[in-house]
Amino acid sequence: MKGFIDKLFKLVDYFTGILTGLMVLFVFLNVFLRTFFNSGLTWSEELSRYLFVFVTYIGAISAMHSKSHIAVDTLLSRVPKKLQLLFYVIAQGLIVFLMGVLVQGSIKMVLQNFESKTAALGISFSVLYSAGIITGVCIAILALSNIIYALTHQDEISSIVTTHTEDDEIIAEAKSNLEN
Repeated sequence: MKGFIDKLFKLVDYFTGILTGLMVLFVFLNVFLRTFFNSGLTWSEELSRYLFVFVTYIGAISAMHSKSHIAVDTLLSRVPKKLQLLFYVIAQGLIVFLMGVLVQGSIKMVLQNFESKTAALGISFSVLYSAGIITGVCIAILALSNIIYALTHQDEISSIVTTHTEDDEIIAEAKSNLEN
């Protein structure tokens, strides 16, 4: 199952990259046309803005999956393991709660703006607000799976709650190279 999830998120990362590339392309094209032909594409600015919104929301899901969100583990790394587990479960529970608030608000926005269309593209605003629903549900599921993993692997709690960065990996690799 973990292999399937990792492959799925690899596809999500590629999709985010494609959306980012399209956004850059449309902005560049619009700047080029305005600079050299004194005219632009009215829809490209709007599409770029909406692509940016989707990249941000989908990127938040990927960041949650790869545990790349900003975290402060100073307190957690200094308390006993039982408290680490408790604090971690509380933090993940808060994430689930906040994602529930996001989903609830996004559903209201989707329903209120179902008939409203964007100015240049004519897309329903409900399509745009649906990104909040997708993000909220996905991040809540990831947070719940983090809670389940932490509860079933309590012996690993110190490594679960401690934030690891690329710098940590580089330093560890350098130390092992020096020892060898």
